[in-house]
Amino acid sequence: MSDLRVGRISALNMFPVYHHLEAVALPGVRFTDGLPAALNAGLVEGRLDVSAVSSIAYARAADRLRLLPVGCVACDGAVDSIRLFSDVPVDQVRRVAVTPHSASSVTLLRVLLGPHVPFRVLDDDSLAGEALASGEAVLLIADAALQAHRSGMAPHSTDLGEMWRARTGLPMVFAVWAVRDDTLRHRPHEVAALGDAIAAAPASFAEDPVRVVHAAARRFPFDEDFIAGYLRRLRYGFGPGERAGLERFLAMARRAGELDQDHAMEALAA
Repeated sequence: MSDLRVGRISALNMFPVYHHLEAVALPGVRFTDGLPAALNAGLVEGRLDVSAVSSIAYARAADRLRLLPVGCVACDGAVDSIRLFSDVPVDQVRRVAVTPHSASSVTLLRVLLGPHVPFRVLDDDSLAGEALASGEAVLLIADAALQAHRSGMAPHSTDLGEMWRARTGLPMVFAVWAVRDDTLRHRPHEVAALGDAIAAAPASFAEDPVRVVHAAARRFPFDEDFIAGYLRRLRYGFGPGERAGLERFLAMARRAGELDQDHAMEALAA
């Protein structure tokens, strides 16, 4: 039988999970690295069997995918790596250029800003400076957002995780684990083994965070103190709080016109 094709978000935010999966070394698993938008498409279009994907992308394809409630990428307050950069305060933003690499963060920004602020998708994150110079605010995610925030790219750097927590009082779930229906039917034992390994990753990280941070510093362009502080902001377990946060996000996305009713109900029933 062919390898189980698993999508792997190629950013610092998921490193503790993948560090554990590499240590476990499940047989018959082949990883594909990418940012969320690429992995979303790969899973929906059948180039991947299982992946961490944007939570909104999972919901939009809930007729073809099944949620694996074994883990997620979430925050309960400021997250640092989902940021809106602007020359004016967030309540004065009138136009936004958004990263091409995200789905959940773009939807979250739509929920937070409302329907009247036009969005434009950047061809590449490297064009963020030009967008700012033209008077647009810029939404960046993951390592690009971390680097832009540290460099002081704009006078205002707004953390969307913090905005969400202030608005709802709930965690924000940016990414979930999902599996294709056909994969789950034909390879249930392999999916279950992968799910068990993913579920064990947060405890493995908590047992020896220094070792994980040291390994991350060899792979990403950040020092160990910064990495340790950043990873403390993230949550990887999918518990009742994360489910409640996901349910609220999908309900608000539906009201904002970002998700249809049928897919919202299928996603929440999973």
